[in-house]
Amino acid sequence: MDLKIVLLICFFSIFIFIVHSYFSRGFRLTFNFFFFAFLVAIIKEGPMMINGILVKNPTMPYEFLTKNTSVMIETMLAIVGWVFTIYLGWYIANRIAQRLGVWENRIFPVVFISGLVTASVGYAVEATAIGIGWWQWTIEDIRLAGFLAGGVPLIVFETWTHFPTQYLLMPYSIIECSRFKRASWKGIFFLIPFVHSVSTQFRPELIRTSIEHIALIILFILAVISPLRFEYSGVRRPSLRWNLNLKLLESLPMLIIMMLVLILVFLDLIKIHNAQLLISLLPVIFFILLAIKRIPLLWIVFFALLCPLILNRQALVAVVPVTVILGFKILARIKAG
Repeated sequence: MDLKIVLLICFFSIFIFIVHSYFSRGFRLTFNFFFFAFLVAIIKEGPMMINGILVKNPTMPYEFLTKNTSVMIETMLAIVGWVFTIYLGWYIANRIAQRLGVWENRIFPVVFISGLVTASVGYAVEATAIGIGWWQWTIEDIRLAGFLAGGVPLIVFETWTHFPTQYLLMPYSIIECSRFKRASWKGIFFLIPFVHSVSTQFRPELIRTSIEHIALIILFILAVISPLRFEYSGVRRPSLRWNLNLKLLESLPMLIIMMLVLILVFLDLIKIHNAQLLISLLPVIFFILLAIKRIPLLWIVFFALLCPLILNRQALVAVVPVTVILGFKILARIKAG
């Protein structure tokens, strides 16, 4: 599959996401979400991509391998890919939160789960992209190498978790969707992505990674103890016209992520001929199952535990999504009791 086709699919999907967000949360929240999503993605990928490709910057963590694709296409794909993934993570996490009892509709659990969902999408995409020869990572990261499929480095999970949560979802949720949206000083929360941005310039790398891991731990603690809730008062949702089906509209992003899984399955089996790469799809598949409330949680737990027994140790990563959600569920019952 040509990268231009991938770019078109991403643009079409983002259009669907904008429509979904507009009818779900209104114009203001939709505009601000996608405006800042594109902004932070451009800030992250634009200069780095151009410098890495044109100047052959040795600090570039990855490089595209396609010969017939322009720098502009590659840069746009990196930018659009982030926006695509961030909204999917946000959507799936909100649906999963419906299982979490006392944490339903609370900001920090949703943001934390969003990061895990984007990491799972990143794992599946990276494994296929590396296998098909779209790009490769230029850094050596052997941490947990025996537990990850397709030669995907562990830094993929760190990057795809930290960037969406700290650059966009945390400040956006607090500023636009919490009780602080009426505060005149709410702009102070822009310090969240600023601190993360500054940390990326630190050397040695241990300082940067330590700050990112501490931030993730703080996010998890807030997810457990903070009562801060989503607050959509004052939001004007447009009325549905043209006999649009509300349930179908709400399920559109779910159809998109299922389409993504099917495309990756096709590429892994038909184009790359490597069934082993299908293991990289397990985390995102289990997040999809967790987002479908009708599927009992115990069934999902059973199938997740079955994966490492049937497959190999690389399938242990499939247990992570279910373990996290099961942990939240248990804590919710403890709090309720």
